[in-house]
Amino acid sequence: MLMSMTGYGKRELENSDISISVELKSINSRYLEVNHKIPRLFSDDEDAMLALVRKKLLRGKIILNVNYTLLNDNLNQINLNENKVNEYINIAKRLHKSKVFKDKLTIDRLLTLPEVISTSTTSSNISYKRILSKSINDAISDLINMRTQEGENLSKDILSRLKKIKKDLALIVKISERTQKEILKNYKKKIKLLFDGNDKIILDDNRLLQEIVIFMEKKDIHEEITRLQSHIDLFVDCIVKGKNEKGKRMTFLLQEFLREINTIGSKTDNIKTSHLVVSIKTEIEKIREQVQNIL
Repeated sequence: MLMSMTGYGKRELENSDISISVELKSINSRYLEVNHKIPRLFSDDEDAMLALVRKKLLRGKIILNVNYTLLNDNLNQINLNENKVNEYINIAKRLHKSKVFKDKLTIDRLLTLPEVISTSTTSSNISYKRILSKSINDAISDLINMRTQEGENLSKDILSRLKKIKKDLALIVKISERTQKEILKNYKKKIKLLFDGNDKIILDDNRLLQEIVIFMEKKDIHEEITRLQSHIDLFVDCIVKGKNEKGKRMTFLLQEFLREINTIGSKTDNIKTSHLVVSIKTEIEKIREQVQNIL
C-alpha cells in the first residue's frame, strides 16, 4: 500500500548518566531534505545519525531535534576560568583609564563573556551510546508507522475516487454508443431536408455516408477511453503492488489521466458527457492533491 511523507516520531530514554530525547518530523517535499539540531555532546555521532535518517526515510523534509539532560551531578560540574577572568578585568581597567568607555564591568556581564564559564562534561566520560542509538531508531520506527497509517488512509480515499472515475467513464461509453446512431440518423435527415426540392442537386447516399463517417471518426472517443482505463489500472497496481517512492510515478499517470479526459471533453457535443468529464477532472484534481503527500 501507499506511504505518506507526513509523519512524527519521538522517543525519550535514560540511564544513570543522561536522559536523551529524539524528535523527528516529516512533511511534504519533492526531494529528501534533512534539517537537524544536534548538541555538541553528540558531534562524533552526528554523521551516523543523519546517514540512518536518510537511509530509512527516503523522501520528504525531515526535521531532527536531539536534546539531553545530565542526570549524574558529577558529570555536570561548572568551572570558572580564573585566567580568562583576570584577562577581561585587566582589559576593562585599561579601557576605563583611557576614558573610551565609562561603564564598569559588572559580574553579570563578566559571566557572559566567552570562555569564562566552562563545564567538565565530555562525551568520553558519559555512557550514552546505547540509548542514543535506540532513541534514534525507535523515533524513526514511530515516524514510519505513522507514515504507513496515513498511507492506508490515502489509499482508501484514492481508490474510492478511482472507482467513481471508472463509473463515470462507463456512463460516457454508454452515452457514446447510444448517441452515435442518433447522430448518424440526424445528420442524414438534416442534409436531406436541406436539399429537398432542389432538383439540380443529386444526393449520393454512399458519398453522404462516407462524409458522415469521417466526421464521426473525428469525434470518436473510444481510443481515449481505452487509454484512460489502462492508466487507471496501472495506477491501482502502483497502489497495491508498487515499490517505494510511488508518488513520482503516480504524478506522471495523473498527467496522462488529464490528457485523455481533456481530449474526450474536446470531442464531445453531448451535455451529459460534458458534465461527466467535469466530474472526472474534479476527482483527478483531488487525487493529485493527495498524491503530493505520497512517498
